[in-house]
Formats: sequence, C-alpha cells, structure tokens
Amino acid sequence: MTVKNLFYAMIALMSLYFALQKITLSGNHMETVFAMSWLCLAVFVIGGNLAHYLYRPKQASMRQDKEVKHYIQKKRQRQMMR
Repeated sequence: MTVKNLFYAMIALMSLYFALQKITLSGNHMETVFAMSWLCLAVFVIGGNLAHYLYRPKQASMRQDKEVKHYIQKKRQRQMMR
C-alpha cells in the first residue's frame, strides 16, 4: 500500500515539474485563477500521499502480527491436547 502512495506522489511531482514550465501567473484573471488552483491541488495531492506514507502505523501492525501468531500457536496447543 505504501509503494502505491509513493508512486502516486512521484507522478504528481513529475506533473508539477513539467507544468511549472508552462504555467504563467501573469495575464488573464481566469488563467491566473486556474493556475493557482491547479498548483494548490497538486500540492495537496503530493502532501496527502506523503503524509499517508510517513504517518502509517508501524508498531500497531507489528504488535497485531505477534498477537495473531501467539493466538494461533495457543489454539494449536489446545487442539493437540484434545
């Protein structure tokens, strides 16, 4: 799941890199509004994907894996005792 988010963030960064060469913030009012809103959306997409990658729960999933393995091991021991 995290590789997918990094991939999406890289795609958004690449599109931002190529778009910054073409976008002009001077000129018509509508062009400026469109350029600013597009840049804002691109920054939100990049930030959201990077935040998902950086703030994923690491310890909880490892602890859950240990608990599940422990539960399965206990269950097997109980079945062997029957």
